[in-house]
Amino acid sequence: MGRPPSDLDDYLEWQERLENYKASGLEVEIFCLQEGVSRTTFYKWAGRLKNGIPETMVAEKAAREQAESAEGAVFVPISLKASPVEIELPNGGIVRLPLGVGRALLVEVIRAVGALRPWKASNS
Repeated sequence: MGRPPSDLDDYLEWQERLENYKASGLEVEIFCLQEGVSRTTFYKWAGRLKNGIPETMVAEKAAREQAESAEGAVFVPISLKASPVEIELPNGGIVRLPLGVGRALLVEVIRAVGALRPWKASNS
C-alpha cells in the first residue's frame, strides 16, 4: 500500500471526498470519474481513513501551528498601579481606604456605610 502521506490537509480533503461519495449514492466508478481520481486512489484513501485520521498526525500539526504562532511572540512588561478602595456615600461624600486594608476592616466599613440613611442637604 506504500507509505501514507503525512499531510493532514490531504487526509481532510479525502475525508470530505469520501463523505461526498457516501451522500451521492453513485457507484464508485462513476463518482471517481466525476472527481477526476482513479479507483485505486479512491480505495487507498478509503482504507487509510477506515479508522479516521491518525491522532498523531492531528497532534503533530497542532504542535507545529502552536510553535509557529509563538515564534513572533514578545513579552511586554507592564506595571499596574493599585488604587485605594473608595466608597461613595449617599450624600456624595467619599470614604477612601488605604491600599492593603484588611478584609475585616473593609467588611465593617461596608456595613457601616450600608446602615447610613441619605443625609438631607442643609439649606444654610
